[in-house]
Amino acid sequence: MNRTSRGHGPIAAQPRGLVCFHDLRKPPLTSETVNLSPAALIEHARSEEGRKQLRYAGVSVVFVPLGQILIQLLGALVFFNQTAGGGKEINWTAASIASAAILTVPNFFANKYLVWKETSKDNMRTQIVVFWVAAMLGVTFATLLTYLVDSMIEGHGWFEKVAVFFAQLTGFGIVWLGRYVILDRWIFKVIQGEEPDDDELDMMHGDLPI
Repeated sequence: MNRTSRGHGPIAAQPRGLVCFHDLRKPPLTSETVNLSPAALIEHARSEEGRKQLRYAGVSVVFVPLGQILIQLLGALVFFNQTAGGGKEINWTAASIASAAILTVPNFFANKYLVWKETSKDNMRTQIVVFWVAAMLGVTFATLLTYLVDSMIEGHGWFEKVAVFFAQLTGFGIVWLGRYVILDRWIFKVIQGEEPDDDELDMMHGDLPI
C-alpha cells in the first residue's frame, strides 16, 4: 500500500527485505506477549534474537568473572595503603574503576564481532564512545554500591571481600540488562535500504538519545 510523504507525492511500497526506520519500533512487552513456558523459551533460544542473547550472555560469562578477578588483583597489588598495624587498607573504588577502564575496549570488540557480528568499520569512533559512556555509567553505579559496602564493613577481612564481590555483581547485573538494550537498539542496529525521508528521520531522532 502506497503512502504519501510531505511534498513528495506517493512513495512506492517498500521492497521485500528492506527495513524502514518505523520498523525499529518494537511492540511493548505485556503479559500477553511474554510466554515463559519451557517450549516457548526453547523456541526463542533457536531464533536469531535468542541466539544473539545467548551470545551476549556467553561474552558476559567471560568478562564478568574476569572483571571481578581483576578488581581483586588490583586491590591487592596496586590500590592499597599500609595500615599502622602492618595490614592493608584496600581502595576498592579505585580498583573497580581501573578494572572497567582496562576491560572496556576488549568488551566492546567482543560484543561487536562475536555477539552482533557487526564487521563494518563505519562510525567505529562513535560506537566506541557510546559504549565507553555506557560502561562508565555502569561502573559508576556499581562503584557506588562498592563504596557503601566497603564503608560499612571496613576491616572485616574475607567477609569484606565477599561483600564487595556481591555488590559488584548486583551493580553490573542491573547495568548488564540496560546495556544490551543500548547495544541492540542503537549502537549495533543495522539499517538496510533507501535513505529515510523527513518523517522517518523525525521518528528516529525521537527514539535515539541524541
